[in-house]
Amino acid sequence: MVYVKLSTVRRALGVSMATTALAVSVVACGSGSDDGGSDDAGKNGKGSDGGKGASSAPGESGGGSDSDSGGSGSDDSGSDGSGSGSGSERKLSAAELAKLLLAKADLTGPLKGYVVEKPGPDEVDTSGGMKATGSECQPLIDTLNEVAPAGAAETERRAVMGPKAKRLEEGLGSQVALSSYESAADAKKTLDALQTAVDNCGDGFKATGTSDEDNQEFTRVDTAKAPEGADQGVAYDLVGDLAEGEEVAEGMSSEMPMKFVYARSGSTVAMFLTYNPFDPKKTAFPKGLIDAQIKKLTGDAGA
Repeated sequence: MVYVKLSTVRRALGVSMATTALAVSVVACGSGSDDGGSDDAGKNGKGSDGGKGASSAPGESGGGSDSDSGGSGSDDSGSDGSGSGSGSERKLSAAELAKLLLAKADLTGPLKGYVVEKPGPDEVDTSGGMKATGSECQPLIDTLNEVAPAGAAETERRAVMGPKAKRLEEGLGSQVALSSYESAADAKKTLDALQTAVDNCGDGFKATGTSDEDNQEFTRVDTAKAPEGADQGVAYDLVGDLAEGEEVAEGMSSEMPMKFVYARSGSTVAMFLTYNPFDPKKTAFPKGLIDAQIKKLTGDAGA
């Protein structure tokens, strides 16, 4: 089994098309687990969120193209909190979050054959310090810096990988994380800030890091269809250009979207993230993944 190292998310867009496959690291996960154990990284207070509740969740593979299911360019905006989520209003502990994350037993139907990996303590890098050129776009960068939205008290993370035969086709798998906040109001405020940033930064923006090699330019931010079945949802594609002025082979796209989906249930936020540097046009979440996680989070898994 493998775990997709989360720290590569921040650097993938700054790598040229010629070196992308070499720069993205897929590491063996000796500490991986799908038994719902606590993630040591969650003790750092970094969180990431995302999720979807609809059976035809936006951005998922197997259920139509991205354009059909809320991929880039969709006019749908984030949901306003009218969902049916039943999450706790109190801050959940790391152990409680771990129990709510998808485990192997939850991967049925189209997810049969997929595996869940827990990152080791050295496989989650939250040391990033990128700054957006405009403060209105900073919430989008905070998610990259912390591998989570800002302000989470606890976070548990997992990587969901497809069967070995599908791994190259699907790229680097999907990241799933649950983050707890001090209150439902705090969690809502975080997603509100993300939605505002998506609305204001559609034409793209630049971000600067601690060194020149960390500087990144995002060509646009595309609104995607927000997830259903929770109290609040936000979804967008953060798009960068991998070519950096270099020629691109015929039929290849130099643009790489990083798909983010968030769903809030009470004071807990789920985040989904996926990207495919090998074939950006095929960037999508596995069919049923977002739906399954959001149902487990909201206590609706038996529906």
